[in-house]
Amino acid sequence: MTNATKYDIWLSLALGYAKPKRKALASLYPQLADFYRGGEGEWRLSGVLSEADIAALHQTPLSKAYEVIARCNELGVGIVSYDDPLYPQRLREIFNPPAVLYLKGRMPDFEGRLSIGMVGTRNATAYGKQTSHVLAGSLAKVGVIIVSGGALGIDSLSHTAALEVGGLTVCVLGCGINYPYLSTNAGLRKTIAQTGVVLSEYPPDYPPARHTFIDRNRLISGLSDGVLVVEAGLKSGSLITARTAVEQNRDVFAVMGNITAPYSQGTNKLIKDGAVPVTDYTDILSYYPRLRLSGEPDDIVEDIPVHKSDIDVSDEARQVYRAVSADPVHIDAITAAVGLPVQAVLRALTELELEELIKAEKGRMYRLV
Repeated sequence: MTNATKYDIWLSLALGYAKPKRKALASLYPQLADFYRGGEGEWRLSGVLSEADIAALHQTPLSKAYEVIARCNELGVGIVSYDDPLYPQRLREIFNPPAVLYLKGRMPDFEGRLSIGMVGTRNATAYGKQTSHVLAGSLAKVGVIIVSGGALGIDSLSHTAALEVGGLTVCVLGCGINYPYLSTNAGLRKTIAQTGVVLSEYPPDYPPARHTFIDRNRLISGLSDGVLVVEAGLKSGSLITARTAVEQNRDVFAVMGNITAPYSQGTNKLIKDGAVPVTDYTDILSYYPRLRLSGEPDDIVEDIPVHKSDIDVSDEARQVYRAVSADPVHIDAITAAVGLPVQAVLRALTELELEELIKAEKGRMYRLV
């Protein structure tokens, strides 16, 4: 929290959320305190505010901001305002960045690591559940930050898969952190906060509404290098996130699905409209070959293994090779990722071992040599 935090809270309480005006004011007032102290004359001269905005600023005393700060202190909720060094730079770049972020956990280094937003239907099919689990787990295992919205279905599955492999995941809420929303996921949010972060642009007790979830989507895409839609119908809110990602100049990925399945119609349409089709987590990694994947400063991805096209093995072995990483991967995850029969996967693994391209570890785990 910085000295300017109270002014950012005051501004958001007065003007509302998902507004572009904080960004506009940042270029005019490096110190938001100067804007506050300038009063109505300064507010009008800024050229940013409407008459309704000015009236709202008058009607919102700074004491309201102090009340929010006190509530956050009571609940152990952190506050990161627009001018805070911890505020993600990539969020400052979107059209309507939040003036304030409220959080539980620790803000990750979004600028130094690849982050992928994962979204999809709340009513995931068996195919969607398996796919989100494999993709999120595989990406998180190599150091990708998984960003999602904490909802049921694909969101929760993606968060959980990242946690299972010891990865980093970010949960962006469409309500205040302390609001009793979706109590069945309270334990998941608590676990996420222990290693990653749960965050919101709303004060701790702010209630959810339809528009808050729509507004939340811009933060999922804004915090991500790209957004992966796993499973979605034609009217899914996940398509809003994909559209927002395009507006923010983020990449959009979509999992290919059965053309007759309702929850694949949205993802298949995204692919027809230009989204990158995904059948394996390396389809995403290959878009960012120079980005750091783990937290170690020197761990730069110079050449992702999937780019190696000169290995002299069968087609099946080449598929399996793409599903193995530098960290040990269980045979079940490999089988799920490639979609081949277990016996075919075993043959391929043996072939790769004989070629000294992979190494078997205890517990039916395999890693790249």
